[in-house]
Amino acid sequence: MKTETLVWIGVSLIILFLVWLTIKPLISPIIFSLAMAYVLHPFHVRLSKKIGNKKSAAMLTGMMAFLAGILLIGAALWLREVLNYIYIYIDDFFHWLLRANIPFGIGKSIQTLSETIPEKLGGILLGYTFSLPKFMLQAIVFLALLYAILTNSEFLSLEIYRLLPKENRELAIHLLERAKITLNAILRVWLMLSVLKGIFLTIGLVIFNITTVSGAIAAGILCIVLELLPAIGGWLLWAIGAAYLIKTSNVTLGILFAIYGAIFISPIPDITIRPKLIAEGARVSSVVALIGIFGGIMSFGVKGVIIGPVALGLLVTLLEEWKEITQPSRAHRSKAA
Repeated sequence: MKTETLVWIGVSLIILFLVWLTIKPLISPIIFSLAMAYVLHPFHVRLSKKIGNKKSAAMLTGMMAFLAGILLIGAALWLREVLNYIYIYIDDFFHWLLRANIPFGIGKSIQTLSETIPEKLGGILLGYTFSLPKFMLQAIVFLALLYAILTNSEFLSLEIYRLLPKENRELAIHLLERAKITLNAILRVWLMLSVLKGIFLTIGLVIFNITTVSGAIAAGILCIVLELLPAIGGWLLWAIGAAYLIKTSNVTLGILFAIYGAIFISPIPDITIRPKLIAEGARVSSVVALIGIFGGIMSFGVKGVIIGPVALGLLVTLLEEWKEITQPSRAHRSKAA
């Protein structure tokens, strides 16, 4: 009996190892498809009531295929130039931060980030530059998984609850609900708004002829990152663009671009849209998001943009739940404060 058990354990481990080797090159599209399916699920539910489950999934997947096609064309045409602009922008930004009067410990951390992030980002982007066929394959996997997840979303949701342990089931359900709130805050609010702001900034910079297409794309990427920082956000970039136009004697265009930035980038979306999207208790610390995305990129590459903040956000949720279980009165007082 022991020999048979050991054989089955050995066979299972070999199978798991082979499965891991198979999916390892596709981890990035798998993670991004899960994240995008979670973001699109509310739209899918509403749309499926009108046109049906499969048609809704096909329509949303088609929309993402269109965006993936644009991204692929952009990668082929502008990626090298975008990489150069990102290097310039990030280098200037970190130099500006290091010139500020900040405590020694934080300054040292910023210095480390200024050396590590451009190098890591450069490796990621150069990897895609020289392997566009690999990028196409990952895009196909992403779209296929997105369609499959959206089509079977109701079944997958029921399966997750069915797999919860019978012992302490109420606690497990409560943790799952809190995890959903955290994921909403990170994926549907922070990530979705940040990406939309980056897109609007890119479009604005091109329309107002402030920089080249490559420079505008790089600025849009930087805008997404800046949205993580406390008190700093996309407003900094549109303010620089408006100041540039005014300095070059285009005062009217500078004022119009400032109005465009305030309406579509910051602060008006933060005042009007963000509060409606954030449920009670769904706020995620900017510090958690900041550490999550930078640490995630340095540890996991591009997929770390999702893994890092989500993992840290869920860890904070687990710690809060543990506090409520072990010290309910103290946890209640800290939340009230």
